Amino acid sequence: MLGRKPDALRNRAPFHDWTLPLAVEQVQRGLRPAALLRATFPSMVQRRRAANVICGRIPGEPLMEPSNAPVPHSVLDTRGMPGTQAFAFWQDHIGSQYDLRTPREIPKAFNARVDFWHLESALLGTFQGPAQDWSRSRACIGRDGMDSFHLLVFRGGWSAPHGGGVPVGPGDILVCDMAQPLYMHGGDNELLTLVLPRHQLAPHLHVPDEHHLHLLRSADPLATLLKDHLSNLLGHLPNMSLEQARAAIPATVHLTAAALNGTIRDEQLGSVRMAMTERICRYIDACILDSGLSPESIARQFGMTRRNLGHLFEFSGGVAAYIRRKRLSLAHARLRRSARSGQSIEDIAQAHGFNHYRSFSLAYRKQFGTSPRETRAQALKGTVLSTDANGRLSPWAQWLKDLK
Repeated sequence: MLGRKPDALRNRAPFHDWTLPLAVEQVQRGLRPAALLRATFPSMVQRRRAANVICGRIPGEPLMEPSNAPVPHSVLDTRGMPGTQAFAFWQDHIGSQYDLRTPREIPKAFNARVDFWHLESALLGTFQGPAQDWSRSRACIGRDGMDSFHLLVFRGGWSAPHGGGVPVGPGDILVCDMAQPLYMHGGDNELLTLVLPRHQLAPHLHVPDEHHLHLLRSADPLATLLKDHLSNLLGHLPNMSLEQARAAIPATVHLTAAALNGTIRDEQLGSVRMAMTERICRYIDACILDSGLSPESIARQFGMTRRNLGHLFEFSGGVAAYIRRKRLSLAHARLRRSARSGQSIEDIAQAHGFNHYRSFSLAYRKQFGTSPRETRAQALKGTVLSTDANGRLSPWAQWLKDLK
């Protein structure tokens, strides 16, 4: 009958469900990156058919009209501005996410450009900027509350941790967990950047808190696949609707997770330990506000000794430290949200498992670099951001803050 899908197409899995497993299979076969890409991606006919599937259309069926709302787009460009003015303008925007060190002598030209697209549950864009120190202290983390992963694809320039460490160069991918401290410096950088909120990516990662400053080298086949995917997606965004861009997010998340999981955990934890750790983390998340939650209760729940439980959480300083950080993060979010509700800081501390305010305050300051009262005061005052000459920040600066 006219308009009826062939059985093979009607039962076909979505595009990302069959291309990603195929990519992983080819990596396991040891193909070189060029051969990997040829083997992973289907023929031209299959690609056209898959593209139609993504957009909600099967060849031979009427075209379904997608939403024509464009993908929100924001650009900051300081080229052509005097150096002092350009640096101040740049600091107004990026200074809310990073602790920037003002250079002793600001150059006559401070050329920086940020170009971001907002895909609702992700940001994708490019960055070009001069040599500069980048850092996120615990105080900075406490101020903005950002809880996202930034994947930095280096197209040019270099970067390295302060105090030594492996430098990142062109073709490499660096993962930054914005909820953890960061101290970097580097030369002129050109980056392709993907921003994913934690709740979007973490469920697909093995031990998600361990991926801060995770480095994927340019020769890694899955890293190559991820870079090509992000570049292709970025190139098509100007001609895509927001609905179409949203449809590409699941494949992007899955491919990102595959690239990260493919080079971590196998050599550190066996599959059994990995699965058990994930089960325990889910249990802790579900019971995090239970006053009886402790290393002893968790060990009993899972039928293991405290010593074996401790081995599973060595990456986090032990299970007690893991629980404490989780509770402090929840208390931090509550302090910011409830600033005008009248709920006392002591009540919030007790609700999150801290019966003594002094111990809560000390642990809070150690994790966030500020006191609970200072956080409450900042939330009451509201975060004040400098603006441009028209009294506005470029939208991408606010997008970064809001993507949680």
